[in-house]
Amino acid sequence: MKCSICIFDTQVQNNGLEKTKQSLEKNQKFISEIIVTTSNSKINETKDIRYLNVQSPNIANHYNNALQEAHSDYLLFLSPNIELEDETLEEFAEIVEEYPDADIIYPNEVIIAGDEEKIKNYSDWYGKEKELISSLAIEDHLPQWAVLVKKETLQKLGGFDPKYGEHSWYAFIYKNLENLKLKLSDLSFVNHYDTSSFIDTSYRSLLIRDIVKQYGFHKLFPALNWKNENIALATANTLVGNRLAIYYDYFNASNFYRNALLAFHNQETLKKLLEAYYQMGLFEEMEKLLQTQDANPELIQDYEEKIKNTQELIKALENSIKEGHAAEILMAASDIAQYYQGAPIYNILGVIHFIKGDLLEAYRFFYKAVTMNPLDNDIIHNLIDLAKQLKKEDEVIGLMNRLTKEV
Repeated sequence: MKCSICIFDTQVQNNGLEKTKQSLEKNQKFISEIIVTTSNSKINETKDIRYLNVQSPNIANHYNNALQEAHSDYLLFLSPNIELEDETLEEFAEIVEEYPDADIIYPNEVIIAGDEEKIKNYSDWYGKEKELISSLAIEDHLPQWAVLVKKETLQKLGGFDPKYGEHSWYAFIYKNLENLKLKLSDLSFVNHYDTSSFIDTSYRSLLIRDIVKQYGFHKLFPALNWKNENIALATANTLVGNRLAIYYDYFNASNFYRNALLAFHNQETLKKLLEAYYQMGLFEEMEKLLQTQDANPELIQDYEEKIKNTQELIKALENSIKEGHAAEILMAASDIAQYYQGAPIYNILGVIHFIKGDLLEAYRFFYKAVTMNPLDNDIIHNLIDLAKQLKKEDEVIGLMNRLTKEV
């Protein structure tokens, strides 16, 4: 087996490639070429590496460019944060020989974040690929990097969709699970240096919503008792809403919770809907729900007190900013977060960082606030105004489209 090594350097970190390249030295026997995609126009060419200048930060375009240019039958996808073991490709080659029908071969990971290490042992999904359809969190079950992929399979299935941005690898797998063979190389472990500080979860939310449309509830959740249609629909909608809420997409989560309540009214889903509104900062809508949805007295009492206290907290924070106490709020941010981490708090933290002059950090907080609540005009205007200064208007348009429109 010979493979094309494809390293995706979307963050223009050419100096960060050294560890990755060094880890390839003991695997040379199985390497036909090394391709590095980069957005950096000033590239230090070397005789043993072929650089592709991809004028896009969207990793799907890097995947597709590498796919088009690679010469080998197998491609190994890497990032500058991955180190192979000396035997990794030899172990992959043994899997290729034993399982020639495997489309994707993947390793276990040692995830290194600072001084902490965590071993991620993945399950072997060979012959059980369709079971992953129900996971709603495919990124928890398969790695993104150091995966060996058949070039023919990628071409046959159409490559990668830029619509899903940084989540396009998982979108490719999830959408094609019925046509893929996934095989774990259980002896293989690669080092993954986790340097991520911000994940745009709106791509993950978009994929889940598209997967619901593609597969339908019956195929997504075959274990539910579909003879009792209403209860099954309520459960399915609630499960999807729960996953979207984990991705901070409370706007779309609330739509699924409402559909669940329409199918079968129950206190647990009502509580989920109230919590989604709470994280969005939609306190008036919460009060209406408590008055109209037959909430039990204990739930009413709990949330009425919660709403009152949170509104008072937000008002106090806003007044403190007006009085020039932004620094004190920032120092108490961790204490505040223990009580409430809804969209209004992220918006307030964005305002504080803007006042400090830390525009990129302010942008991240506003971006998170809009992800949680794409309906609040004040939060949206804060993000748009800052995006104009940072020339990130296209990012904001993309975010709003992913959350509120069909993309």
